[in-house]
Amino acid sequence: MVNFQSARCRQRSRATKSARRAGFTLVEVLLVLAILGAIAAMVVPDLLSRQNKALSDSVLISIKSTEQALKMYAIDHSGKWPKSDVAIKTMLEAPGSDPQWNGPYLESSPIDPWGNELRCRQSKDSKSRLKIYSVGPDGKEGTDDDVFEKDVARRSGAGK
Repeated sequence: MVNFQSARCRQRSRATKSARRAGFTLVEVLLVLAILGAIAAMVVPDLLSRQNKALSDSVLISIKSTEQALKMYAIDHSGKWPKSDVAIKTMLEAPGSDPQWNGPYLESSPIDPWGNELRCRQSKDSKSRLKIYSVGPDGKEGTDDDVFEKDVARRSGAGK
């Protein structure tokens, strides 16, 4: 009977050893979390900078396409630009009875990546030209995050 009990004790000790080895220790779990945290710390800033570049590229495309529509309007109107306060609206629908209007020059009102409509104002370089710009992420005009074509090209490294 002694042999039977000692064999049974050996089975129990093997079962408890394998049960202890089935899980992870606290140190192992903390080590894995630390490694994942280090990887995330390296990857997340890169992803955010790529997202900002994509938003800048998107604004640049919207600004350029709107400027192309303005140029087409100017061609149709013998080089005259629409008034800055109604320029975007003029690209979408004819202002009254304008026989030279061959639009619409835009399919819809141009929107920046932050959901704001692009805006138009007189160029400081030339009173006859208009400048298209975005009010940026904050949606407020005249702040540091307003986006003009030159700013986007400088930030993203794009050429002319």
